[in-house]
Amino acid sequence: MERPMRSALAGLPYDALLEILARLPARSVYRSKCVAKAWRDIVDDPLNRKKLPQTLEGFFFLGKTLSFISVLPRSVPLDMDPSFSFLPETENLLFMDSCNGLLLFVHVRKSDVFGYVCNPATKQWEAVPTCGCCLPMVDCLEWSTLLVFDPAVSSHFHLICFWREGLVLDEEEQALEDQAPVLSVCAYSSGTGMWTQRSQTEWNSKQGQLEGWRHQGGKLEYPSLSPRRAFVNGLLHLIVFNLDDDKIVAVDVQGKTQRIIRMPATAEGRHWERTGYIGQSQGRLHYINQGFDVLDCEQRYKMCIWVLQDYDMQEWVLKDTVSFLKLFGTKNFSYSRSDYAVVAIHQDCNVVFFLQSQNRLIAYDMDRKEVSVVATFENKICFVDTVAPYVPNFTELPALKNKH
Repeated sequence: MERPMRSALAGLPYDALLEILARLPARSVYRSKCVAKAWRDIVDDPLNRKKLPQTLEGFFFLGKTLSFISVLPRSVPLDMDPSFSFLPETENLLFMDSCNGLLLFVHVRKSDVFGYVCNPATKQWEAVPTCGCCLPMVDCLEWSTLLVFDPAVSSHFHLICFWREGLVLDEEEQALEDQAPVLSVCAYSSGTGMWTQRSQTEWNSKQGQLEGWRHQGGKLEYPSLSPRRAFVNGLLHLIVFNLDDDKIVAVDVQGKTQRIIRMPATAEGRHWERTGYIGQSQGRLHYINQGFDVLDCEQRYKMCIWVLQDYDMQEWVLKDTVSFLKLFGTKNFSYSRSDYAVVAIHQDCNVVFFLQSQNRLIAYDMDRKEVSVVATFENKICFVDTVAPYVPNFTELPALKNKH
């Protein structure tokens, strides 16, 4: 594409206008496309993608069939490969997580390859060696590996692997009463190419132990990790839920617990029937309930969206409330997991995306109070964990040494 010597507005040189746009938030950059055709061409020019901040492009749906749904119209479509054919192999791969343009696939059969981290925008990838401290996990009740990547801080990525070890059973195959549930963690850095394991004692006893993570009151409580997580203030935030109440735990890239945050429901004395969703939007942590308040009939048929306005003081502010009648056209939901599930909150604006009845992707704009259907699927999306919001990163990373 031949670049014009001058822009169509204010007589600014092309390079000067590009430099100004590069300093704006992604939301402002994409709004500027409406100013003039010349501005739109600058933003959509593939040669400028490495310089300009990117916004939510769409969603990967990584089930039995791989597909990509765009939510951002472009004059120049992205060169997308939703089948990930640029990876050395695609069979026996399980999608695990995504973060700031990178995706993590875990290999379910190989003994020498833990999985692959890849960048769909540049078709780069890197194989991650097997984690000897936590695989194979045949004796684990639960395990999850999360991807952490912050291009503003480093060009390297990190993996944090959590797992709960198997229980010791008696002759009647019942869990022994004196067992304390143990959650272990190990971390991988692409900078060193090595896994490191944190001690079980350190994880479970840091900051006076997480309440409910151990044997209490003569009963066992088995903490679990929610598939939803958010990367805010340089820390990975994830929901830990148990029989009493849920908490948000913030860990660093080594898997070390740095902060424990009370849920807004707990702070208000509420108890939601289902574990909610956490995400990052406009630099702040957000929480969205999924389900209904079991104690408050007034709140039973509403979706509530909170923002952690003051991170240090843990001050949650109710940002928006919308009725199920507004969202779905009915309030008589069975509240099963197939009814609806939040899959993302836009990182640049007040828009929430969720699946309805497993076959429709819905967007709710908090500012305009509008509900719209983004896409409808022939086959139901069985697991929300296979829906990956995608913000492209067009920078070629030294941590991803292989390229298609």
